[in-house]
Amino acid sequence: MSMLAAEKAKALHERHPGMSIPVDMEKMVEAEGCELIEWQFLSPVKEVKHGRWIGIAEGLELNERRYLAAHALGHHLLHCGNQLWFRDWQETSVLKQEREADEFAAHLLVPENELEKLDKPTTWEIAEYFGIPEEIAVSRLGQFATERERERWDLLDEI
Repeated sequence: MSMLAAEKAKALHERHPGMSIPVDMEKMVEAEGCELIEWQFLSPVKEVKHGRWIGIAEGLELNERRYLAAHALGHHLLHCGNQLWFRDWQETSVLKQEREADEFAAHLLVPENELEKLDKPTTWEIAEYFGIPEEIAVSRLGQFATERERERWDLLDEI
């Protein structure tokens, strides 16, 4: 887990304390000086981040739009420079950046302090409550869980 991605997401919530759950990603993107644009991308492209513009494919469900906007905002805040993949030798770097953007999005959309309010929720309950795709809830509870969260869940399992 990259602590930087989780910390950046937490700092973003602290900068914009009035954001409710589920996070209004259009408002969050705008608050960070970016612009969210719907675009007619060809499959399999669903999201592109270029400069301050975040392009999201038209016709997506709100939960997927929210996640893709958060993922792109993660790239904007975590990674500078060119996000295009030019050579095979860049594969490791690209995969790391994608994972960091996924982790950032998971923590932005499911903040630790809000997750803490729920007693032992299932992944579908988290997906519904936070307005995210269920696979993002699975990642947030699994590979992107903080050490503090894991300890808390272990204690709840003992009860």
